[in-house]
Amino acid sequence: TSRSINETETQALLAIKARILIDPYEVFVSWNGSRHFCDWPGVTCGRRHRRVTALRLPSLKLVGDLSPYIANLTFLKVINVGNNSFRGPIPREVTNLHRLEELVLANNSFHGELPRHLARCSNLKIVNLNGNALGGEIHAELGSLSKLRMLQLAMNNFTGTIPPSIGNISSLQYLSLMQNHLGGHIPIELGHLSNLQFLQLASNKFSGTVPKELYNISSIFFFGLADNQLQGQVPPYISLSLPNLRFIYLGKNKLSGPIPTSIANATGLVQLDMGSNELSGPIPNLGSLQNLQALNFGDNFLDSSSDLSFLSSLTNCTNLSLLWLYKNNLTGVLPDSIGNLSTNLNKFRIETNFISGTIPKGIGNLVGLEYLGLFENMFTSIIPDSIGKLSKLKYLYAYTNRITGEIPLSLGNMTQLIGLSIDDNLLQGNIPVTMGNFIHLEQLDLSQNRLNGTIPKEVIGLCSSIIGVSFASNGLTGTLPSEVGNCKNLILLDVSNNNLYGEIPSSLENCLMLELLSLQGNSFNGTIPSSFKRLRSIQVLDLSNNDFSGRIPKFLAELPIVTDLNLSFNMFEGEVPMNGVFGNISAFSVIGNNKLCGGIKPLRLPV
Repeated sequence: TSRSINETETQALLAIKARILIDPYEVFVSWNGSRHFCDWPGVTCGRRHRRVTALRLPSLKLVGDLSPYIANLTFLKVINVGNNSFRGPIPREVTNLHRLEELVLANNSFHGELPRHLARCSNLKIVNLNGNALGGEIHAELGSLSKLRMLQLAMNNFTGTIPPSIGNISSLQYLSLMQNHLGGHIPIELGHLSNLQFLQLASNKFSGTVPKELYNISSIFFFGLADNQLQGQVPPYISLSLPNLRFIYLGKNKLSGPIPTSIANATGLVQLDMGSNELSGPIPNLGSLQNLQALNFGDNFLDSSSDLSFLSSLTNCTNLSLLWLYKNNLTGVLPDSIGNLSTNLNKFRIETNFISGTIPKGIGNLVGLEYLGLFENMFTSIIPDSIGKLSKLKYLYAYTNRITGEIPLSLGNMTQLIGLSIDDNLLQGNIPVTMGNFIHLEQLDLSQNRLNGTIPKEVIGLCSSIIGVSFASNGLTGTLPSEVGNCKNLILLDVSNNNLYGEIPSSLENCLMLELLSLQGNSFNGTIPSSFKRLRSIQVLDLSNNDFSGRIPKFLAELPIVTDLNLSFNMFEGEVPMNGVFGNISAFSVIGNNKLCGGIKPLRLPV
């Protein structure tokens, strides 16, 4: 009777409610007898028979598990409890819901295996179990779900291989298995999925070659095989066989051979990632890809035959926001035309190549840049003034080149900078005071250059956000400004191998986070300030090769996590402490101080 059916469905819904432990939005408060269950939030009923057909409770911060009594809602077509904190196994009773079309349990904490006999739910069109802790193997029987359009099992712990039977689901349009522990070969049967539009198998352990049949699924627009152990070559006909291709991700594999020139005919491409493989040969001209937004060929063995003209062709790609060519064998000079690249370009990485010549003035036209990686090349000449136009730049890394001249004052216009490393070059002149404008800076490295003059107080006292500063191995003079104490979050300070002098500013005691302090190879004098006892985070302290004097303070032995203390070649005198770091001969050095005595026996100092 309808009354008993009503009662069965009411009790099933109340059983579901009973397993919910936390309901912050109080969705279930109105799940009671005061109104018909068809009017309860999240419940949908059929108009004619008033049976529950859908249970939609996504994104409600619910905590609990899913009651097996859900199987008593025999007219259910939709279960959607995605984006909550459900846990426990998926009830095997779900497989009795023969009318079920959508099973969406994504982004919860379900664990255990997939329910056996899920293929009984022969009307399933959508299965989305992404982002749980499910494991075990993917059952071959899923291949009999002949109406399935979407199968999403990504971001779980599935093991084993992809069952070849998945290739039987001719209706399948969307297949995502990324971020699991699946391995073995990708089955060639997936090539039978003639309606497949979205294929995402990234971040697994697939090996062998990519079945050529996959490259023949003409309906595919998203092709994701990144971060596996796949080998072989990218087929030369790829753009002909995949005319709808918009996104291709083949990065982080072991693919070899050339980049097919025909990729330039895949004019719909939006993102192209073949980075971190073993590809070789030249980079083709890709100016025809006018929809391209992201291009990653980084970390391969690509070369340019001393000609970087392919960069000029990319000026046609007016939507390009990411261009990664780092860690290849590119040679030649950056063309001036890079100034005509898209003003949308956000990340430009050409580091770790063999690029020479000057940094083109036109680089200042790339006003959308937030990340610029030029390091580990062979750039010469000066940093162009125009670089100061990059007012959105957050990271500028140009270390390990042969850049000469002075640091341009215009650099101070980059007020958004977070990281600046131009160390290991041939820069000279003063540190510009305008660098004090870097109010968001966290890392500053100017070491291993030929800079002179003093350390500007405006730069060293930058702000509380600075974490690491290195001016090491230059020709800097003057004292260490007391403004260094403004850097409350400083973890690393290295001013070693300069011509600095004077006493250590006592304000350093404010840098409570400091882990590494290197003042080695200067002419600092005076005693170690007593305020150093507050530096409880210090791990490496190098004061060697200076003119420090007085006694070695006993509080140095009380600093809890020092692993490397170097006081050698100063003028310290008196007794060497014996406890703390001074108890481990390999953790400290005091050689070259001729008036010391005591200490542990291996020092062989006078008593």
